[in-house]
Amino acid sequence: MSWADLGLPDAPEPSGNETPAPRPRKEPKPPKEPKPPREPKEPKPPKTPKPPKPPRESGGQGDGEGGSRTPLILGIVAGVLLVAVVVTLGFALTRGSSTASPADTPSSDASTAAPTAQPSPSPSASSDAVGVPVALKFGGTGFTLVDKNAKTVFSYEWRDKAADAVTELTAAFGAAPTQRVEPGDGSSYPDYTVYQWEGFLLYDMVDGTGGAQRATFTQPSYATFSRNEVGPISMTAEHGLKIGSPVTAVRAAGPSQDVPRGNVGSIRFIFDQSRSSVGPPVQYSMIADTDGSTVTAVLYYFAAGG
Repeated sequence: MSWADLGLPDAPEPSGNETPAPRPRKEPKPPKEPKPPREPKEPKPPKTPKPPKPPRESGGQGDGEGGSRTPLILGIVAGVLLVAVVVTLGFALTRGSSTASPADTPSSDASTAAPTAQPSPSPSASSDAVGVPVALKFGGTGFTLVDKNAKTVFSYEWRDKAADAVTELTAAFGAAPTQRVEPGDGSSYPDYTVYQWEGFLLYDMVDGTGGAQRATFTQPSYATFSRNEVGPISMTAEHGLKIGSPVTAVRAAGPSQDVPRGNVGSIRFIFDQSRSSVGPPVQYSMIADTDGSTVTAVLYYFAAGG
């Protein structure tokens, strides 16, 4: 299709020497006029505060809120505050001056301060308690285990049965005794069970032997020692005599009788012979055996003929 077919003139043929016409320059746009400044808006008038709602009157059971709770809450708060004040006041009063800090306490010179009265010690319940035995004391009616304050730990009389004494002496001496039977004469003198520790012997009659009865026999038991200490226990006789005391001291103690013994030079000294009796209670004399120069043994025995 050509321009002629369209009813249009033929387009001119461009020549090679023709220069295209320059494009027309666009006119610059005129500057926009500045917008006038906005006028400030008028401030809105302050809102008028709404009047407070009147307190709701307390209603009956059908009221949803159950009436105003404000008085109840205020009452509870006031009660709690009152309790807190009372507790605080009571605590402050009971503490007294103990809450004062060291800085608030006036210092005083220890040399000029008045001495503080010390409370007198109250008697202790243990002051009457009996301690462990330290000595075995002999007398006319028997022997006694005593503690360091001379309080009686255990006491034995000659007519007592020996079982308890053996138990107590075993504990005190720290060792059990050996045991044997010493036969009597078969007619009037009974057999004796002998409880023997190293340095101490306790003789206890076998009731009914030799026709003797413990309840009436003159010598139901007796004792002898040949050491001043048996284990941790000191042996304490009367008249201040000990094993090893010289014969001169024995004579000076005033014996009732002295009897020569089978060994050459040995002498038996009998003290308090007149107190030997069947009692009650049974009483014995004290006997000091010597080798002629010193005491070798002490016996508590029934010494007839005083």
